[in-house]
Amino acid sequence: MTQELRGSNRNKRIKHTAVVALAAKGINAVSGLITVPVTLSYLGAEQFGIWMALTGFVAFLSFTDLGIGIGLQNALTRCHGNDDENTPSSLVSTALFLTIFICLALCAFSLLVLPQLDITHIIKLSDDSNRLTLLHTTQAFIIAFALSLPLSMFQRIYDAYQNGVVSNALLAIGRLFSLASVFISVKLQYPLSVMVFLYMTLPFVFLGLGGLYLFLTNPVLRPSMFKVKLKHINQMVRTGGLALSAQVGAALMSSGPLLLLSSQFGAIAVVPFAITQRLLSVVSLMTSAALMPLWPAYGEAYARQDKQWINQTFKKSLKYTLLIITPIFILMSFLGQAIIEWWSNDPNAVPSWSLLMACNVWAFIMAMSRAFSMLLNGTDHFKGQAMYGLILPLSALLIGYYYASNNTLVFTLWIMVLSGELLRSLFLWWESSNVLSKISYGK
Repeated sequence: MTQELRGSNRNKRIKHTAVVALAAKGINAVSGLITVPVTLSYLGAEQFGIWMALTGFVAFLSFTDLGIGIGLQNALTRCHGNDDENTPSSLVSTALFLTIFICLALCAFSLLVLPQLDITHIIKLSDDSNRLTLLHTTQAFIIAFALSLPLSMFQRIYDAYQNGVVSNALLAIGRLFSLASVFISVKLQYPLSVMVFLYMTLPFVFLGLGGLYLFLTNPVLRPSMFKVKLKHINQMVRTGGLALSAQVGAALMSSGPLLLLSSQFGAIAVVPFAITQRLLSVVSLMTSAALMPLWPAYGEAYARQDKQWINQTFKKSLKYTLLIITPIFILMSFLGQAIIEWWSNDPNAVPSWSLLMACNVWAFIMAMSRAFSMLLNGTDHFKGQAMYGLILPLSALLIGYYYASNNTLVFTLWIMVLSGELLRSLFLWWESSNVLSKISYGK
């Protein structure tokens, strides 16, 4: 097969995956938008604030897989690019073995250790009667996340072979069931812990069913305990370790501010910020959905040394990202407060214009950063992201913590966005330019 034909097939798979991924992310975004007024009314401000704060906290748990998912995806992508059908089964077996072990460890921590800790040091409560709710909900979050670790490997496998159409379709179905579970929970008056467990777990249940079908129909990927190999553990953890650092940095920057502001200003005070961030997360979800198929496509093209395709595709990704996010940025700048008041049906949830713009600028920068990250991830350039991608967000949170004691919530957020996200984006742009230069001139 010629490079031109491979490039054409690659583009088709990207488009098909992006369309289905956009639909899946759209369902997820709509679910988030619909559930806010429903759950805010049902739970009350403080329990709703607990849910939002814990959502940010769970993002930090992503580092517990040791980067295995990313290491597996990139390793399988190289196998695909090199037409290797012998190694994938061993890679899959090793990844599943490790993630199941981590899953069991997290469940044990949630059930045995967490009740001995005082979580109110992390999330302040104004109503002491919500202390038990906080504990049970935190346990539910951690267990749901733990179960998602081995199940999420199936999405990595599908994505590595550029079959994201299937994994995203399964996730879309699961998210529809998640949305239904919220209304059922409200109707039957389930506690917050049950509501969030169902909401988080159902998409991965469907992904797991798709994974079982994949193993039954594709013996090349079928796992076995006898195929777990130490060399693959080293390979995945080495690649994943660097990716892990970048992943932790991204989690720090995307979710850390909400946790920090919750701890410094209280769960009720961060509700306008949490709701604004939830609304603008639609931008992040949609751009991520559109750009994510580029990751394995870059990887396969990189393995086959298709330099021209990589350069052309990267330039297109930047152009289309700007076309998507610029109108949204302008719309939110002028009508964001009115949209949030109508959506939340709660005047106390409406942010100030300064808070709105801090979140708006933040969402814009994050969307552009993802275009750079897809190129770097696909070409196995994790080292730079592992360094500045972790140091800058961590520094931003430390600076935010320093300023929070004597300044407003809005000022603290602006400081974190500018010192963390903006600088991180500039470094991503610089490294992406260097990578493209090396690819183009064979350095």
